[in-house]
Amino acid sequence: MYKNILLGVDTQLKNDKALKEISKLAGPDTVVTIMNAIGEQDIQASIKGGTHIEQLTHRRDQGLEHTRHTLDDYGINYDQIIVRGNPKDELVKHANSGKYDIVVLSNRKAEQQKKFVLGSVSHKVAKRATIPVLIVK
Repeated sequence: MYKNILLGVDTQLKNDKALKEISKLAGPDTVVTIMNAIGEQDIQASIKGGTHIEQLTHRRDQGLEHTRHTLDDYGINYDQIIVRGNPKDELVKHANSGKYDIVVLSNRKAEQQKKFVLGSVSHKVAKRATIPVLIVK
């Protein structure tokens, strides 16, 4: 059982399998930190579209609602952070902060034109994190 779990969430992906794995890893005192990073490309695109960072953050928060609801259903305590920055770098920084025991990520399938870059976020986190990383297909 892990006490502090970092869950990297892409709001465009289903993460039900990762949440099920977390339910197996969690004990009664476990706290899962739901983390989402807003990349600079997303920020720039939203500004061009007339959306302020607060609105973008609110949309990301809404995108995490299913994750929060599922953790509630499993009876798992959680907190949430939405950060601004490169998702790969932010996940590694938080993973290596000393606050967490394990990182759990859903693997994103590579886009058709990027077959050689399979799961670049999960790959970078797995290579650079100093704690265990569980990548769920």
